[in-house]
This record gives sequence, structure tokens and C-alpha cells, in this order.
Amino acid sequence: MKNYDDIKPSNFIEEEILEDLKMGKSKEVITRCPPEPSGYWHIGHCKAWMINFETALKFGGYTYLRMDDTNPSREQGEFADSYLNDLEWLGYKPKDVIFASEKYFDKIYDIALNMIKNGYAYVDELSQEKQLAMKGTLTKPGQNSPYRDRPIEESLKLFKEMKEGKYPDGSMTLRAKIDMSHPNILMRDPIMYKISREHHYKTGYKWCIYPIYDFAHPMEDALEGVTYSLCDITFRVHREVYEWFIEHAWNKPFAPKQREFSTLNLENVLLGKRYLKALVNSGKVLGWDDPRFMTIVGMKRRGYTANGIKNFIRSCGVVASESTIPFNALEHYIREDLNKISTRAMVVLDPLKIVITNYKEGKTEDIEIDNNPNDDKAGKHKALFAREIYIEKEDFALDPPPKYNRLTLGGLVRLKGAYIIKCNEVIYKHNGEIDYLKCEYIENSKSGNDCSNIKVKGTIHFVAVDNAFDCTIRIFKNLTKLDYKWPSKALSEGVSLEEILEPNSMIEKMAKAEKFLLNANAFDKFQFMRKGYFILDKDSTKNNYIFNFTISLKESFKV
Repeated sequence: MKNYDDIKPSNFIEEEILEDLKMGKSKEVITRCPPEPSGYWHIGHCKAWMINFETALKFGGYTYLRMDDTNPSREQGEFADSYLNDLEWLGYKPKDVIFASEKYFDKIYDIALNMIKNGYAYVDELSQEKQLAMKGTLTKPGQNSPYRDRPIEESLKLFKEMKEGKYPDGSMTLRAKIDMSHPNILMRDPIMYKISREHHYKTGYKWCIYPIYDFAHPMEDALEGVTYSLCDITFRVHREVYEWFIEHAWNKPFAPKQREFSTLNLENVLLGKRYLKALVNSGKVLGWDDPRFMTIVGMKRRGYTANGIKNFIRSCGVVASESTIPFNALEHYIREDLNKISTRAMVVLDPLKIVITNYKEGKTEDIEIDNNPNDDKAGKHKALFAREIYIEKEDFALDPPPKYNRLTLGGLVRLKGAYIIKCNEVIYKHNGEIDYLKCEYIENSKSGNDCSNIKVKGTIHFVAVDNAFDCTIRIFKNLTKLDYKWPSKALSEGVSLEEILEPNSMIEKMAKAEKFLLNANAFDKFQFMRKGYFILDKDSTKNNYIFNFTISLKESFKV
């Protein structure tokens, strides 16, 4: 027996696993990720996959990625492919990638035959509507199907004929024979198989009967050799069904255990698959990877980092009780990681032109910008100072508020990496709007070699006209109105999707960026100085660079 004394459990699941290993109840820790390929993973799934992978790794075990593809009407190969990419991006490598439809369907069918032979299952000819009506309620027991006690040989014959396609969809089901008066309604003779002539993305029309989740899931776990089936608390009510099938259909040593943990409940986040699908189909968003979605592909496109997401989820812990987490808790860990890895650049989002009147026309000077002051190996890049530059409109005020330390008429401010300038004149357009500013620079005040003895409180960023190119900036708001703290709950209560959506949650505008950013590749991450974190969007072209706003520089969340 291995020595597990050096392993320190950090939650109730690890405590149970460690005890099982020490007592010989388990030989190793094997977990699984069993997604149904019917949509894109979101941040809630991240928690489940992290717990499965990291629990197994802690005890020297491993994790399978299993496509639980038992419902062909909802599943697509596109989604299965996305899960592989998502796991790779998160930094996890499964022991193997398994498609239940290819590896386990024949074996699950054989298990079902044995259950019929052993008197644990029967073929029912009641419609699903009639079955549901006879299920009973929480306070009223259900009623036995009139087919419940049909002879075993008859059920065997009918089940084989179901597989052969002799009966129409919905005409028969295979049900487990448990207890129609059981207090857990899921235990009242649950369906094991249904007839469905749907095209399967993996097996085509090979099968016209498909196992139902509550039966297929424990059998797949058992066939795979999984020792711990770790899932969120919504599956807690299914555990009795899981254990019944393990006992009556598997009944071998070292059978898998199902254990549950709390779901990830983030405020003001819409995660419901059917609602996101409706938005994708409506064309109101950019696709499943829209940066406003909390799908993994959406968070990646928004500029979130895998490390930031995982650090946030680790901070939530593994507990059984449900809790609510404010969205800015996630933002804290994203911002913390981006600060370490993002390249600094100067971009003016709302340009105001300045002419430096005492600087020679055609002359330029190189200035050096640290790519990342937190990383000594990040190096520097060159920007330009020139006679004509752009600054942010908000960095100039004719009537400045108290404690305003930026540029004013007659006032001084330092340009990042360059000189101190003074505003001498405001030039207006015919409509009365400001056209540009006339300023002068203090010749001996260049950063790093300042001999001016002039002290200024404010430093602002800029982009020289000769060093600027136009780019598109996408600014995002929350997808749903902040009044709806639980969007999915509001929708389930009858509020329309249109009502909860935040209008103009994505705004595009043109900005002036330093030409250094022309070297950027899709998904490169940047800190636009004084403005926030941004990422180059995958839809960018050489004629149109698109930067997605990721997150602001400041935060209010306290760890």
C-alpha cells in the first residue's frame, strides 16, 4: 500500500478519498470530465473540470475526457471539438479522449439485457406523458405500469426488437424496476432506454435506441474504471439512482463513487445554454465566442487568462454549500494576471490633436517605453515624439475640477516618456467645438534627462501623429442589466430575454494607436496605458485592427 501521509487534504472530498485509499477501499484516483457535446463550456464547467483534474493529480491519478453523447438530437461534433481546445487552453491534458457512442454503447446495451434477465428492468409501452402522470408527487406515491410485471422473456424479445427498429419512436421504453412509491421521484422506475431515430454526429443511424443519462452515466463511469465521479450539487438528487444502477448493474469491487460540490454562482452572469443559443441564432452577438459571453471561448476572446480564471475558482474553495460570488471577485484575479503578462502600449481612445509650436516641423525623437515593468525580460519598444501629437480629450480641461492634474489652458503636464508641455492656446472649429491645442514643450525636460527643475503633478500618455494608425476599439458593458442579479432566474419566471439585455452592450469606436501595435497577433494582450487591458481580436485584418476591451485598470474587490 502506498504511503499517503504526505498528502494534506484541503476539502471534504479529498478527506474522503484519502481515507478510502488508506483503508484500501480505492486503489487509485481516476476521475472524468463527461460533457454532453450540445453547447460550449462556460465558467461553471471550468470549476467542475478543475476539481476533477486537480483532485486526481493531487493523488497521483488521472482524468478522462468522455463525450457523453447519448442524446443525438442536441449534439454536434463542433461542440466536441471545442472541448478539446478549451481543455488545452486551461492547461489540462486528459489521459484519453473517449466517445461513449463509439466505445460503450454495445456494452451498455449488453448490461441492459442482463438487467432484464435479472428482473431489474422491463419494457414499458406507456407513452412518456402517461408515465409522467403516473409518477405521483412528492406527497403522493406513483402507480405501477400495467407492463411492469410482464414476463422477462417478453421484455427481452421486445427490447431486442426495439434495437432492430421494429417499433416507432416513443412507442416503447426500457425502465428500471425500482419502487414507484420511493420518496425520491427519480427512483420511481426511471427510463433506461428510449427509441429515437435521430442522426448521431458520430455513429450516424447505427442506433435507433439510446440510453438515458441516469443509466448511461454510472455505466460509463464503471466501464471506464472511474473511482470518483465528481460533479456539482445539482446532481445530488441523482446520486441514489447512480448508486442503484452501480449496485444492480455493475456490482463489482472498487465501483465508482459520486460526490458533489457547490456550483459556481456569479452575479449578473447569463449562463443558460438555451438563452445563449437564442442570442447566437438571433445574430445579436458575435457568436458563441462573443466577448460578452462567459463561455470559455468568449472569455478567451475577451482577453481573460486561463491562470486568472483558475486562480479565481481556487479562491472559491471546494464546499458543499451554495454561495453567491460578486463578479468583481473574478475580475480581481483576471486583472492580477494581466498585470504580470500584458505588454504596455500607448493608445488614444478619444483623440484631441496638439501642435507643439516650438518643435521643428519634420523632426522626431525616439522615446523608450517599457513593455512590462513587472518583467525584466520583456524589454522596451520605441515610440515617437513629434511636433503633432494626440492626447485624450479628457486629459484637457478648460474649466478643471478640483485636484485635476492634467493639461489646462496655461497649465503644465508631462507626456509619458517625453517632455513637459504647456498649453498656450485653444483653436476652435466653426461650430464652437475644440479643433486642436497649441502648446510648447520645455526643451530640457525630457524624461530620464530632465534638467528643467520644473515639477508637475500629472503625466499623460500620447501618440505622435507620425507614429499613429487608426484602429477599432470594442468597449463592452455587461450583457444583461445589472438590475437582474440572477438573469436565468428572471427568465425562468417569465421575464423576456429582450427585457433583461443591456442596450448597447458593445460599442465600437476609432482610436489612434502607436505603430508598435501593428506587430500584434490575434489574442495578444496589452495594457493601454491609463485606459485598461485589451486584446487583439481574431477578426482583425491588416486593414482593420480590432482591440477588445478586457477589463479596467482599477478594482474595488478586496481579497
